[in-house]
Amino acid sequence: MEHRSQFAWDERSPLLIRSNRLFPVTIFLVFTLGTLEVFAQNTGPERMFRDWDKNGDGVLTKREVPQGAKSNFDRVDQNKDGKVTLQEHLAATSGPPASEKSKRRRKRAETPEPSSRNRHTIRQAWSQEPQGIEREYFASPPTQSKKSWPVTFIFHGNGGQAQNALGKWPQRLPDHLVIAGQGYEKSWNISDERSRAPDVDFFRDMVADIKQRYPQADLSKTTIMGFSNGAGMVFRLLIETDESTPIQNAIPLISSMVTEQFHDGSFWKRSDDTTGNYDMKATPAGAKNLLTIHGTEDRIVPYRGGKRGRRAIHLSAQDTAYAWARQQGFKGPQIPDSEGERVTREIREYAYPQASVTHLKIMGAGHGFGRQSKAVNDRVIQFIQAGLK
Repeated sequence: MEHRSQFAWDERSPLLIRSNRLFPVTIFLVFTLGTLEVFAQNTGPERMFRDWDKNGDGVLTKREVPQGAKSNFDRVDQNKDGKVTLQEHLAATSGPPASEKSKRRRKRAETPEPSSRNRHTIRQAWSQEPQGIEREYFASPPTQSKKSWPVTFIFHGNGGQAQNALGKWPQRLPDHLVIAGQGYEKSWNISDERSRAPDVDFFRDMVADIKQRYPQADLSKTTIMGFSNGAGMVFRLLIETDESTPIQNAIPLISSMVTEQFHDGSFWKRSDDTTGNYDMKATPAGAKNLLTIHGTEDRIVPYRGGKRGRRAIHLSAQDTAYAWARQQGFKGPQIPDSEGERVTREIREYAYPQASVTHLKIMGAGHGFGRQSKAVNDRVIQFIQAGLK
């Protein structure tokens, strides 16, 4: 695991905070505005974000950040919407200053060659874009030559970008065609996001386009995986697509369903994507191999469900998994929290094998998996490979 130094939003100014010790550490934030000094207890950039996010709505405004950080707010606010998301904050606190040579080396290590990422577009029009726009997606073909390629779709979190969402997944799944679509306004249309785009249609259009562009793609071996807001998109696809849209594996990470999607024992969808009204009962098509993973200390999407500063109310992580187990044929009671099988000291498993549903509880993890990231990634890869046999 890579242990990175912690620092504030400007590595070129006195806002810089460094520590070469492993977490947890005590951080002293010193801001040079007059004689003001601010001291904060911290266990990493995510905790810093939560400490600043006083109203718990999952974003920072200028009024919430310390005085010394206000001058850098616009730089950290990458999409210029007047708010800083957790992803934007983490991007600004991702590591210590490094030489240009080491930066280039790290970038090469984390990013496949440009030629391995092909950009394509799908044209869509809806109320927010009545003239139509070209929505992009990126495709990374396999590095291992095979006659047919399993296909893995990755959906970024709120404020994310498709190219970044690809990350190292093409290397982790070297025989897969890995696809990452771009959400409108960097979000997927689930509840109170900025997007009101027809995202399920966008997915169907990507599938149709991939059939034409990549004849080696075996869409009968399709995995969909999403992070945070992207996990909400995974749930939408599970609920709202039919048998003509093949999905074999589904992996929603660090999010549960919102109560609009499941309540009163039924799944729901919207008759009109431009509204927040989930007014139609839905019957998910077919059984999928489903793996949900969530951290117990998530302050953005609470593990135990409920509302955290947003209009959306989430089911608990375990209730979400159980709802899908019931949908896919499980008849027994929900596994009690205390009876999760110990995988490691930090990971508990709740498995419904008869229904092909598994939930992993990551003890102590927030809106991300921290030091458990490698273990989680390894488990995801194993799950995908086993589900495609």
